[in-house]
Amino acid sequence: MKIGFSKTLIVVIVAAVLVVGAGVGYWFGRGSGLNAETPSLPDQHANQGSQPGRPYVGDDFTLIPPTDWIQTHISGTLVSYQNSKEAQPKDSAADKINFKSYIAVSFDKVNGQTLDKITEVIKRQLESVAPAISFAPVTNGTIGGQPAKLIEASLLMQEVDFKVMVAIAMKGDKYFTISSNTTAEKWPEYRDVFYNTLNSFKFKY
Repeated sequence: MKIGFSKTLIVVIVAAVLVVGAGVGYWFGRGSGLNAETPSLPDQHANQGSQPGRPYVGDDFTLIPPTDWIQTHISGTLVSYQNSKEAQPKDSAADKINFKSYIAVSFDKVNGQTLDKITEVIKRQLESVAPAISFAPVTNGTIGGQPAKLIEASLLMQEVDFKVMVAIAMKGDKYFTISSNTTAEKWPEYRDVFYNTLNSFKFKY
């Protein structure tokens, strides 16, 4: 039986990495009190990193982005933010394609699928377009009181080592993904920033 899964979601994920040469920022992500059940999400991440920027208020959720990150709009996403002031090491592969770290939110219809099934489908489709991608074990958490899954992954594209976080949470007949993408080199700098943003995500209903 064919799974009711929108290809738009994967297109957005992959495009976010493939078009980094344009300095565009987006992907998926995760939010509202990512209260993890494993040691990989320690409480110390709740209040570290960048100070929050102006809150985003959407139809279904609110989100507090990092300070000074600019809001962008990418087809297939609800909202995305990019660190436009970010500078990569001079003459590095990331510098040559003008990559900027980003955070983005998207959604799709549940269509009767479970959270576990949606997570596995996303992972399989990512593997189909980025065979070199490597996933850490999926982490269980909550977003706005709703069960959520958090995926961390590493991949090589355009000679750049990327580090990606994708969080998935269901609410009503929709599931939301909040993604964060940076380079492996900058991951230690941005990890707390990404987690702060994820923890700021709150459903409005």
